[in-house]
Amino acid sequence: MPRDVSAAGSSGSGGTGWARSIILVFGSAALHALAFPGWGLTFVAWFALVPFLVALRGATVGVGCVLGLLWGSAAIWGVGYWVPQAFAEYYLQPLWFGIVFALGASVVFAGSYTAGFAATSCWLSTRVQGATRVVLTALAWVAWELARAQLLTGDPWLLLGYALVPSTTFIQSADLGGVYLLSFIVVLTNAALAEALHARGRPGAVVAALAPAMVVLAAAATYGVARQATLVLPPPSDTVTIVQGNNDLGTQWREEFHGKGLNEYLRMTFEAAERSRPSLIVWPESAVTFFLAHEPRFRRGIARVLDTVGADLLVGGPHHEGGDRAQPSYYNSAFHVRRDGTITGRYDKRHLLPFAEYFPLRTIEFLRRRFERVRYFTPGDGPVTLETKLGPVAPVICFEGIFPEIVRVPMTRGATLLVNLSNDAWLGRGPGAAQHLAMVTLRAVEHRVWLVRATTSGISAFVDPMGRERGRTPMFETAVLEQRVAPIDIETVYERYGDAFAYACLAVLIAAALVLARRRRRAPDPS
Repeated sequence: MPRDVSAAGSSGSGGTGWARSIILVFGSAALHALAFPGWGLTFVAWFALVPFLVALRGATVGVGCVLGLLWGSAAIWGVGYWVPQAFAEYYLQPLWFGIVFALGASVVFAGSYTAGFAATSCWLSTRVQGATRVVLTALAWVAWELARAQLLTGDPWLLLGYALVPSTTFIQSADLGGVYLLSFIVVLTNAALAEALHARGRPGAVVAALAPAMVVLAAAATYGVARQATLVLPPPSDTVTIVQGNNDLGTQWREEFHGKGLNEYLRMTFEAAERSRPSLIVWPESAVTFFLAHEPRFRRGIARVLDTVGADLLVGGPHHEGGDRAQPSYYNSAFHVRRDGTITGRYDKRHLLPFAEYFPLRTIEFLRRRFERVRYFTPGDGPVTLETKLGPVAPVICFEGIFPEIVRVPMTRGATLLVNLSNDAWLGRGPGAAQHLAMVTLRAVEHRVWLVRATTSGISAFVDPMGRERGRTPMFETAVLEQRVAPIDIETVYERYGDAFAYACLAVLIAAALVLARRRRRAPDPS
């Protein structure tokens, strides 16, 4: 079996092997970026990893680790090229700060995990081949994606399976195994193509390499078509109205703007509700810039509008508690407000965003925003559902929606509608908001519910239980979006078992590694 260029580089035969391997790695990272929002070439996902896997073939574990670190760091820059500018603007720092911050984050939260995958892949490649290597490569990818999503603070931003979101046929499988099942399907296909390329000239080996992917792709496509054709959903019955006020990221926290945005939200709500008479009105995260529970004057103003239109309100805003007003606890919250102005339920965000809603390194003064008093939040105690006129609603705030395990908990407690309140203004005008929406979209498919996504500045959207957008707003404009939805209570396989598929991939990978290591130890010494 011939050794490929990365093996040549690792064995010290010259710089040519290393150069070709690095070209393959960065070329693969570029293809990976093309598959996601910002470029949106979904079909590229089916072969984007092939150059990367070719570069790993024959490499030592150490060399593979280096190549994996390069691939992961480059890949996250490819989809997150907007991050440095967004970080700099959010923290009110120069662009160089955003670049340095993003460089560190790309290595820690992305590159380190693909380094682990690459090292695992190289280790496996010396012990198995053909279809077995194809399957184990896909298992290894999912296992390391699971680690990336769970370890440290967790960073599941744009796991590979999210590239399939525009493909409504293939994403239907998410109600079985979530985003990790989609990642498995994509990587299995890439690994099969890489293995077939390695086996070219041997027709039987090529067919054997492609067989696992062909079977799984056929099964996923068949399931997707059948699910769309046979799943019976109740017809939309209640109107929900999203109000997007386009709050300015900076001014909304200044004292002189305290409560100022409320009038605009009330005006837009009243004008929209007079036309459609909604059952539920949704304002996004940070829609109100005051402590709603402690401001009866503002609640009375809200109640006058709600009573006139006859609707409930879900709204995001800060909340504080604690007898000692000098040291209260602050929360990023979602409130359910009845038409009489009574707050009947509150959800406090559980998974806070590091360096934005809490500061792991509090001694670094320049990371603190001016209004840390309402930006240094306390995590909520647990998941809740909010009882509305449409039934129990599962509220998730901002990037909580990209954590499937967080969304799953209130859904298992009987929620029949998923509402994501978000403030994506800090993501800037790049593809960050579209990427965020793509990830949250998959939650609707996993649980077969309507998704209502309200953001301060776009993209607000409605997504049906099949993962199809039913309306979206433009970015950085005031906008109102209305849609008839239906409360739905369907227990999917994913809702019942969660990320069992991903953990099964991890378990099978570990078991296979133990068997292979034991077999290698028992192998006779050829000398």
